[in-house]
Amino acid sequence: MRTRFAPSPTGHLHIGGARTAIFAWLQAKANNGKFLIRFEDTDKERSEKEYVDSIINSLKWLGIEPDEKPIFQSDQISKHREIALDLLKQGLAYSCNVSPERLEEVRKIQQQNKQQPRYDGFSRDLNLPHEKGNVIRFKMPLDGVTTFEDQVLKTISINNKELDDFIILRSDGTPTYNFCAAIDDLEMQITNVIRGDDHITNTLKQINILKALNSELPEYAHLPMVLSSSGKRLSKREGAVDIQEYKKMGYLKEAMVNYLIKLGWSYKEQELFSVDELIKYFDIKDVNSSAAKFSQELLDFYNNHYLKKFKLEGLYEYINENFSLSEKFINNNKKTEIIDLLREGSNNISELVDELTFFYEDPYLTDAIINSIQIDKNLLVLFKEELKEVNFKDKLLIGVFIDSFLSKNNLKFPLLGKPLRLILTGKSNAPSISDLLYLIGKENCINRIDNYLNS
Repeated sequence: MRTRFAPSPTGHLHIGGARTAIFAWLQAKANNGKFLIRFEDTDKERSEKEYVDSIINSLKWLGIEPDEKPIFQSDQISKHREIALDLLKQGLAYSCNVSPERLEEVRKIQQQNKQQPRYDGFSRDLNLPHEKGNVIRFKMPLDGVTTFEDQVLKTISINNKELDDFIILRSDGTPTYNFCAAIDDLEMQITNVIRGDDHITNTLKQINILKALNSELPEYAHLPMVLSSSGKRLSKREGAVDIQEYKKMGYLKEAMVNYLIKLGWSYKEQELFSVDELIKYFDIKDVNSSAAKFSQELLDFYNNHYLKKFKLEGLYEYINENFSLSEKFINNNKKTEIIDLLREGSNNISELVDELTFFYEDPYLTDAIINSIQIDKNLLVLFKEELKEVNFKDKLLIGVFIDSFLSKNNLKFPLLGKPLRLILTGKSNAPSISDLLYLIGKENCINRIDNYLNS
């Protein structure tokens, strides 16, 4: 088995493309086959090396690497042109000199008649000599149907009269996408084409090219689109973000792979998979035929799971290498304990890093925060004085002290905990009070309480 991922290097790798690549890679690995990459870079104006590097780096981060050196479609143009001219000689294609003006006129008439705009075959039987400025069109079958069994969508069939004679060689001598893709799949010996369902019309054209070349057809699997949670096309606000951006935000590759694989595929009731398990269980035929919906909440769930599963020392080293940490935090002898606490409630590492600040810097208490703090200052002074005598080497002793203080003063926890959390962190949503006291440290906690009392 030989599968391929064939992106156009005109942009970065997003969720939909990454899922396609993972599915194609897994299908190959599950069948002891090879996974290849082909960059379809014939759009010279929009293709950039920056995007080639970005796509390769994104795939590498996800753990996906090709089994052979990536191929660039533009390197094969001479081969594409040669085959197009050979089809012309065999009478399987023809030269066409119809002007853009006539094509537009025909298109307008078809639209007025509520017909699908398509080339009307004007030059098909004229046997024009191929001259500079002409295009070469492929002769699609006039009768019958083009059909194939899709591994995801099942039988797909269309009347050939619905397909027009599409251009395979432009007037400047450059080959077109559908022609190049068919030839490249043949040259690369691709056995399984896995791609988005927006390519179905392209597949129908490419099948006819391959049949004209007496080639064996690959198996096709078309993946339904990934939609936003509201059922619309993905936007940058929801899902359509460069995969590298997710890495920068602190999403782990294990979480991203698990999330992407669940966009349309499942195995029994299992939610979390190792790579070995995915290779063992994956089959493209098990992909759902309906569109998958992007869910930020589910991605966050997976990422939080893997953040908590990460070995603590390794997680600290990963954060230190990939994110900007303050020297004050790096020199904090409780830094790994702080990370261990914060990862419990963090969706990604960026969130976690943002929360580190109040462990080594006094919070800035705005007037609004100060005015929102509801506590008897005499009670707070008493708490501070008793806190000075607590042994901070053991977090359990801090918890015992808090329980005792609440009991002696006939207080319910929120009356102390809520204002104290704001005083210590400047935030209403923060870890437990005993964790905060322990990890911020006795001296810093007392100073912060004094800062509030003096405000």
